[in-house]
This record gives sequence, structure tokens and C-alpha cells, in this order.
Amino acid sequence: MVLVVGLAAVALATTLPAVSDSAAPGIELTGTIKGADGKPMEGVAVSAKAEGSPVTTSVWTNQNGAYAFPALEAGRYRVWAQAIGFSRPVAEAAVTPGRGVQQNFTLEPTAIIPRSLSTAEWMQSLPAETSLDRRMKIVVLNNCSNCHLPANWLEKRFDTASWETLLDYMEKIAPHGDVPENSAGDPPGRRPGGAEFPAGELDANGDPVSIHTKLMRFYRKDLIEYLTRVAGPKGLALQAKPFPRPTGVATEIVVTEYDLPFERPGGVGKLDPRTGKVSFLTVRDGKTMVQEVPVVGRNEYRSGSDWSWGTRDEHLERGTHDIAIGVNGNVYFGMNAMSADPARGYVWYSNGRQITSVDTRTDTITSHPGLRYPLSHGTQVDSRGNVWGSFGLGFVRLDVATGTIKEFNTITPFSRPYDLGVDRFDNAWVSQLALDRLSVVDGRTGEVKEVALPPFTSPDLRPEDLEILRTVGSWDHNAAPGQQGPRRMSADARGDYVWAGLYWAGGIAQIDARTKTFVKIHSVPELRWAQPYKPIADRNHMVWFSNSAADILGQLNPTTGKITLYPLPTRGTNSRHLAVDDTTGIPTVWVPYTGAGKMARVQFRFDTSKN
Repeated sequence: MVLVVGLAAVALATTLPAVSDSAAPGIELTGTIKGADGKPMEGVAVSAKAEGSPVTTSVWTNQNGAYAFPALEAGRYRVWAQAIGFSRPVAEAAVTPGRGVQQNFTLEPTAIIPRSLSTAEWMQSLPAETSLDRRMKIVVLNNCSNCHLPANWLEKRFDTASWETLLDYMEKIAPHGDVPENSAGDPPGRRPGGAEFPAGELDANGDPVSIHTKLMRFYRKDLIEYLTRVAGPKGLALQAKPFPRPTGVATEIVVTEYDLPFERPGGVGKLDPRTGKVSFLTVRDGKTMVQEVPVVGRNEYRSGSDWSWGTRDEHLERGTHDIAIGVNGNVYFGMNAMSADPARGYVWYSNGRQITSVDTRTDTITSHPGLRYPLSHGTQVDSRGNVWGSFGLGFVRLDVATGTIKEFNTITPFSRPYDLGVDRFDNAWVSQLALDRLSVVDGRTGEVKEVALPPFTSPDLRPEDLEILRTVGSWDHNAAPGQQGPRRMSADARGDYVWAGLYWAGGIAQIDARTKTFVKIHSVPELRWAQPYKPIADRNHMVWFSNSAADILGQLNPTTGKITLYPLPTRGTNSRHLAVDDTTGIPTVWVPYTGAGKMARVQFRFDTSKN
């Protein structure tokens, strides 16, 4: 608990310099990056962090190898450049506003360090010469990626007995619960849709067998053999296949990363992006209390800033899962199912059996009790001011004026309702993770409908894989091959489409909100193993999406179908949410890092509406 802090930490927290709002190139820190051959290198990440500051700013080199930071405050900065397969030079630079400092680097080629790869790069680097190899990559992603990113454990080595022990433990701790009380836990003894498994089989804890356990037992032998081969004591000589360095407009970005405090007093976090200061809002004796919490520097080897140190255990790093932007310009974080209501100045989130709001104009918390069950991962406000949420049975709608809560169940039970969005017609949508469907409540009539996605297909899937998909199915942490996995989603509040990230298949699903029909799936090869997560449309209808298994931010142009991938400068971000600030000249995207103790602001030096 953070109640008393040292004087030095307090001083740091109260004397932070202002952070520039502009992404425009400045003169304070510029330079060029060349290779050992003297040629300019495009797409190299260059980062700078001032002494005592919780803020890191990163830019990328253009086709001439040149980079330019935005305006920086005075201070002594640590500056480094990095690209996969090259050295990582570090320098110190004294910055004075209005005066230019040039810091050039030469990057020497090196052998690629496997642990410097993201999970998506690890997965595409695994053997794919045979149908068995390609099939097992799908099996690994669908069963061994949700609690820890595979990059975290693929860099390690275990023999057969050790892999057996690990899978034994995974089976014991696989989430299982009583839907809808615990919607992440799969329903004991049932498959998606509610059909019961044959009686008599128990899981490792003595409960009726569940979906997670069934899948792990079915693929256990194949997984142990495969993992021992690719990540055993001898292992394979990995043919590293990193993503290509960014080029063109993908380099025209500025990423500002804000360190978050590890020790937190509880409640809702609030980041002031102008200073990097962090506060927490809690309710005591019926009043909202605001407590500033210092951001104490962490061990740099656990920060993800040096890619060669690999991907950390996300459960140890205390990042943030969800975020929402207040009308005061601050970013709120740390709670579940967060969403912004800019028309009324609120941020909404779930808090046990309550739907809770923060009035971001006054930083006042108000709770609305009455939920029968906790929410899942989504909240959103419709045009009438009603707050919608997803939960284990489907949807809930809160009439804020009266406090009345109404439930709408999905047509098919036990479908793992996950995220929620509200379209411009006031229809509420929920992603049904276990069934590859989206459910929709008509905002005028209350009628519920389900929209099915096409199945994921691959020539490498075997008949037994399709049979296990039919007879066992999927849930939250494990999925049978053949599952698309619509996880987090949103609806374009100004447009005609609903979007869902396909966690297991690697793509973005597009649904027509007018006709309530499936349109298409957007994908690119790099997304196959990236686990696209939360998509959000900006005011120009550009769709931005996070990727939990790849340290990249995606942009989808729905008109042209073009997908652009922008790099993030931290390894192991495991981003599972997004927020878009439409009040800036060019929309700004905020990315929370679940797997690292930071959140990031991504700004653009070009008109993204024309990309």
C-alpha cells in the first residue's frame, strides 16, 4: 500500500517537466543512423529518457536514416537505438530547449538473439516445413498463449518430464467456474451452447470435466512431443523471422511511454499526460479521495526497453489492462470494462456488482448497484445515456436516471459473452468468444439476434481437430483449432460497422450494423500469430487495433482494406485494449501495456485519414 513515501520520491513526483503535446519534429535532439557499410538505415527505433523522468519518447528513422524528436524539456537524456539483428548503442545527451544536439549512431550487424523476438515473430520462426509442424503451431497458440505470452517461455528449455509437469500444473489451474458468476471460467461438465459432456470424467481438482481440461488432455501428448522438440534441452536451430523494419508512413510516428507505479493503493488510476504524474481515486466514507502516487524507477532489464532481454512474466509487471480518456485530457486506468462517455464527461467501468462512473470534470466516483452478476469486459453508453455492459449471460442495460437494470440473454447459452459495443443505431453488440458469433440487441425493439462468423479453415487441420471443435469447442483460455475467437470488439459510433479482433485466427472481423450481417475478415500475414485484440474506430472511421502477441499497433482502412502496422518500442507489451482521442488535430491512439508497467501515447506526423 502506498501511503508514505520517501522525500526523494515525493520530490520526483512534484517536479516532473512538462511533456510536449506536439509530435512535430523539433531541433533539440536529431541525428542519423547508418549501418556498418555506411548506408542509412530506415525504420530504426531511437528512444530517449531524461534522468529521473518516468517518460520515454521514441521516434523512427526515415528512408535517409534521419530522425528528429519532438520538442524536449531541458535535462540529461539517455539515448539508444535498436533494430533486430544489430547492436544497440547507447549515448548520453544534454538537451537545452531551443538548441540543437545531434546524436548519430552506427549499428553493427549481429546474430539475432531469439529472445529479442515478439511472440508473433517467435511463432512465425518455428518450423513450418511439414503439415504437422504447421498444425502444431496452431495447437500451441490456441492452448499455451493466454496466461503467458509464448515468447516468455519459448526462450527457455525443458525436457519431456518438465513439460509433463508444466501441463499437469496448467490443468490444475485452468480457470473453471460457475457461469455467469465467473464468466472466464468454463462451465463444469458442459460445452459451449450448454450441452453436457458424458458424466463421470473429472478434472484435476475433482470437479466435472470442463472445456479447458478436455482440450489440454486431448492435445497433451502432441504438445509434449512438439515442445520437447522445439524447446527441449537440445532444441532446434531457430531460423529467426523477425518482422521487417517499418518503412514509409509507419516510421512517421512519435510514441511517448509513461511508466506506471508498481505499488498502488487501489481504486482508479489517473495519468496526467502533460506531466507524467499518477494519482489514484478511491471512495472513503462516501467521498472520493485523490492520492498522488510516485512513479519509482524499475529495473531497466525488466522494462522491455532493451529487446535483447526478452518478454517478461506479465503477472509480475503491473501494467494496465483497460484505459479510458477523460474530457479533462487525463487517462484513467486500472479497472475492468472501461469506456469513455465524452458527451457527458464520464468514464465508466465495472466494479463487482456495480456499474461505476468517474465524472472526469470533478474526479467524483459514483456507483450504481443492482447487478445480479459481475460484468465481463465491456461497457458503452448509448445516445440516450443508458449504460450497457456484457456479462456471463449476455447484456445488461442501466438506466442511469432511474437506476433500473435490465438483462438481455444471448439466444445460445454458455457462449462466453466477452466485450461489448454500441452502434450509432443504439444497437448493443456482444462478442461470443466460445461460439465465433456476435450477438446484438435491437435498441428499439429489444429483439436479440446472433451473427455467425465463418469457420477458420486450414489444410493442415486433421479430422480429429474438427471433431474436437464440434464435440468440445472452446472457451476463454483454450480453443480447438478451427476457432476464430472474436474477443474484444467495438462499434463505430459514427459509421455503419462493428469490428471484432479474432484472437485465435489473426484478423479483424467486419459486421454491417445496418443489416446485422457478416461482411468480411481482414488479415495480413504478420497478423496470423499476433492475436489481434481490441479494435476501435476513430472519427474518420479508421480502425485501430491492439495486438497482444506482437508489439505493434494496427490501422485498418475499411474503404481500401489497407492495413498498416506501426511499431511499439517496448518488447512484451501484451496490449489488450485501446483508447482513441478524437479531440486532437490528427486522432491520437493510447495503448495500455498489460505485460509491461507502462502505457503509450501514439501520435502521427501525417494525416492518418488518407492512409
